[in-house]
Amino acid sequence: MTVLYDHQCFTGSSYGGVSRYFFDLMCSFDNRPDIQFELSLRLSNNEYLNQTSFSSHLRYPRLAHLRNVNRAASLFNRLYSLQRVQASQFDVFHPTYYHRYFLKSIGSKPFVITFHDATSERYGKQYPEVGEGLYEAKKELMKQASRIISVSEFSKQEILRFFPVKPEKISVIHLGTNFSSFSGRQTLRTLPFPYLLYVGKRGLYKNFSGFFRAIQPVLSRHPDLHLVCAGGGAFTVDEQASFQASQLSKRVHYQFITDDSLFSLYQHARAFVFPSLNEGFGIPVLEAFSAGCPVILSDRSSLPEVATDAAVYFDPEADDSIASAVERVITSEDLRTVLSRRGTERLRQFSCEQTARKTLAVYQSLV
Repeated sequence: MTVLYDHQCFTGSSYGGVSRYFFDLMCSFDNRPDIQFELSLRLSNNEYLNQTSFSSHLRYPRLAHLRNVNRAASLFNRLYSLQRVQASQFDVFHPTYYHRYFLKSIGSKPFVITFHDATSERYGKQYPEVGEGLYEAKKELMKQASRIISVSEFSKQEILRFFPVKPEKISVIHLGTNFSSFSGRQTLRTLPFPYLLYVGKRGLYKNFSGFFRAIQPVLSRHPDLHLVCAGGGAFTVDEQASFQASQLSKRVHYQFITDDSLFSLYQHARAFVFPSLNEGFGIPVLEAFSAGCPVILSDRSSLPEVATDAAVYFDPEADDSIASAVERVITSEDLRTVLSRRGTERLRQFSCEQTARKTLAVYQSLV
């Protein structure tokens, strides 16, 4: 069978959880005899695809500074994807995001939508930048889709809460990771101090500001402990002002990351902390497990489903709860050892190969 993937998540974004998900799927399918796939993409600045032979796109990272280059690339790629949909040389179409450009052209061919989270539904009015306008697109796509893949049971319940979808139309398929393959490829010098690790974007529902406020007393009690923020963009003016006001600016660090350097940061961290108010899955949890890093998590959304007993949990909207959880982990080597062992055991339940196998079963059920 042949599956067509489109350009959406690979245009205008060098990295990201959605593009990583589809990249890992295609890598898993690349050498299987029972599935072929096509990626309808002509221009991309996505870094994951540079590692592959299955995409013949042209890269434009050197043009990324030009005004409207991402918009132009998106339009060009959309026209190409539309041509490939209209050519109908596939058995199943799996669009990589929520644009509806193909609906009038796909005819009777089945298509699958992956639902990652309900961030835009939960927070769109409060934070329009997370995608308030996505609701109608998601609603129509899920109505017309042949099958919906949800990345967690929590996300399935979010679908049923926000959209008029029948439960039997939804297949829950957990994400996997190949992050342990970066073990031993250390490209970052080990930092000369103990640190808590925060990974990814810091704004809005990610709750970084609340987390930093909560751990200030912990950092004050442990003057050798630092906070490292990996990825998510350089610190904003407001963040820097907050660090200065707390007199902790010399102990809060931003680190640009590649997968190699990120593995090293997890591996040597005292603990990884994820204070998010809402996640559809939470792939950084699996990354931390892969590196043997103790995990401290928000008790909201999908995170308890993913980590189960392999983490210490806190209420992300209660400063005392956050501080207590962090204090408990950083002061107990025995607890950190237990968390590391449980994380390694829990990680066995997740793999890219398992995700690909279950996704293939969804495709095969439609033809």
